[in-house]
Amino acid sequence: MRILTGLSLLLFFPGLWAQSELLLGTHTDEPAPTIGALLVDNPPEGFTITLRPFANVGELRSALADGSIDLALLEETGDNEANAALITELYPSVLHVLTRGDQTSNDIGEVLRDKPIWGGAPGSIGHRVARALARDFGIPTENLNLLKDAWTVEPDVYFIFGGLLAPDALSRLDGFALYSFDSPNRLMHGSVVEGIALRYPNLRPFTLPAQLYPELSAEPALTLSVSNLLVAGSTIDDETAYALAANVETLKGQLAALYPMAGMPQLAAGAHHARAMPLQPGVQRFRDRDLPGFFERNAEILGMMATVFLAVGSALIAWRRQRRQARKDKLDTYYSKLLTYRTALIEGTDTPFSVAQQARATQSDVLKLVIDERIDANGALLAFLSLSNQILTEAHERG
Repeated sequence: MRILTGLSLLLFFPGLWAQSELLLGTHTDEPAPTIGALLVDNPPEGFTITLRPFANVGELRSALADGSIDLALLEETGDNEANAALITELYPSVLHVLTRGDQTSNDIGEVLRDKPIWGGAPGSIGHRVARALARDFGIPTENLNLLKDAWTVEPDVYFIFGGLLAPDALSRLDGFALYSFDSPNRLMHGSVVEGIALRYPNLRPFTLPAQLYPELSAEPALTLSVSNLLVAGSTIDDETAYALAANVETLKGQLAALYPMAGMPQLAAGAHHARAMPLQPGVQRFRDRDLPGFFERNAEILGMMATVFLAVGSALIAWRRQRRQARKDKLDTYYSKLLTYRTALIEGTDTPFSVAQQARATQSDVLKLVIDERIDANGALLAFLSLSNQILTEAHERG
């Protein structure tokens, strides 16, 4: 019977067993396809991820905007992507500017002028940055020769963003040198890359260490980098975004092993940089998961308030007790008078008529005190009234 019930649930509610499928788009430049494959092989629990490559970055962005894909690996542009929100930064891409022959000029404009340049596929980050820098450094459009491919015409300049150059790529760069925008010693002292980064906030200064590529340069090279982001489309809800952010957090070790630049300390330091793209609310909730709660954040204030409350409460209780005692003391005074009247009545030192008058007057005073002081009609008051009435009865009997 239980087996039949379980099968019935699966038949009528296929969502109980079916995993949610997410479509991830990547461009074809490495390491995006390799890192995309890592995410496909290690999806969050309850999800499957399918990879869809795009040769054109513009088509990738359009597919994310119109909801054809759920996720995308994209370079940060500095502009707000339509219908997109940030999940996390995955890895940086470093700009390698490679020039044929020795390049002595420190003017990037001279490097780009009148030379066949391979900046990546049209629409790629390298292509766009090369155009932007050419404009900024006063190169007319007719003097900027950005190639559509790297095979029809052999480039004299490579202007490409990516990871560290592989040995196979280095073997094909005979006769090229690694260009440095400025001396690394000028970083944080008004270097050219700092000016570029001010104009384009998605770009950040980056130093390639000396002897990283002995065949290309023996000196460190100051260049630029751009962050590659995992971006969610409008089809991703907050709970899915939370699961994705948590999953990427667990994959950081594998990501760094696959692509060493993903494990750089600068990546963690830049996690909270201001970005044009909004952070997905589910991701913000994931980032805030370990933050102190309301009571933890305000423990000292709440403790002080509790102390003040207890002190004020204790003072009020003491004041109320004091008032009650003061009222009781007043009532005791009238008790003493009654006892004096009764003694005078018994011993005959005063007439019954006089004692009755004094007892009635004392009753009136006590009743007025009860009204004015708001004394509770407790046992003490009842005892007073009983004693005064007894005195009046005895005075009437003796009179």
